[in-house]
Amino acid sequence: MAFRYGVIEGLYDQDNLWSWEARDAYANFCAQKGFDFYIYAPKNDPYLREQWNHAWPETEFNALKALRSGIRGKNVRFGVGLTPFNVQALNKKNRQQLKEKISSINQLSPEILCILFDDFSNEIDNLARTQADIAEFIAGESNAEQIIIVGTYYSKDPLLQRVYGTMPENYWSDLGQYLDPRFDIFWTGDHVISLGYDQAGLEEMSDHFQRKPFLWDNYPVNDTDWLKSRLRLYTFTGRPWQISEWCSGHAVNPMIQPRLSMIPLATLSNLYQQKGQFDGHASFKQVVSELCGAELAAAIDDNLLYFTEEGTRNFSDFTRKRLVKTFSEFHSEIELPFTREILSWLKQPVTDDKC
Repeated sequence: MAFRYGVIEGLYDQDNLWSWEARDAYANFCAQKGFDFYIYAPKNDPYLREQWNHAWPETEFNALKALRSGIRGKNVRFGVGLTPFNVQALNKKNRQQLKEKISSINQLSPEILCILFDDFSNEIDNLARTQADIAEFIAGESNAEQIIIVGTYYSKDPLLQRVYGTMPENYWSDLGQYLDPRFDIFWTGDHVISLGYDQAGLEEMSDHFQRKPFLWDNYPVNDTDWLKSRLRLYTFTGRPWQISEWCSGHAVNPMIQPRLSMIPLATLSNLYQQKGQFDGHASFKQVVSELCGAELAAAIDDNLLYFTEEGTRNFSDFTRKRLVKTFSEFHSEIELPFTREILSWLKQPVTDDKC
């Protein structure tokens, strides 16, 4: 399958859920910017995670169907991310529960199914083999054309071993050996939130996985405590266009703010379309003007360092009031979706950042 890039909605935050209206807006955005897919995989949807063995309420499921129809109506592929939370072995009970869940997901007819073993403890022997067996079983019940797996250890980041224990020896190589070659494997890089990627690191993982990695890129995501005070609006950096040669795909995880996320996401599209001609800063200036209008774009550009570097945690009262006044003055139809998110961010309670 040719290299493809797209969006994965993978937020944790429980207090800042995306609206269905915001998700629907991504149908047009992805189509206009050449994104191949949109994957619905929020960690704050309990029916894909802690309560995966429960059915979605009817209203939620109908909203998912509508989202899928809107995405597919724009010729963008639709995906779903399922976490088989605390399934540590296949037995009669959870096989039946998984069958029922996949049958429900099949009603959405997703082109992509992600099976996510990340971010929950899985203290079992033969971790890679067991996860491969669970993934094979789920895939056998699915009507999706593409299956992507996330392992427990999806990065070299020491954080994962501090939280989930020492990684089993040869885990990555075993996962690559046991998983069917038709499955893709997500990888976030040297860190959970990586500053960039290079050829050597990605080719190393290709050797382990026995296939090219599929990037799960946690930029511009800001749902961690230490990033909530910032808006990561700037262009993609540290990501050469040759990722399209080193990886099988590239999924980007947006911010809490869906509309503002479109600004950096649009620069990724420019990166892959323009390749060696890509100018990151020029791309940022172009897309922010296209999306927000010239006047709001100028105000965002003028205050970019306050958004991306200083953040609300470090604002003086004067700075905060000045920014609220500045962005309260933009009321047009094109401006309001962005200024609402900026003002909501500016008015959020100030808390200490935690790494």
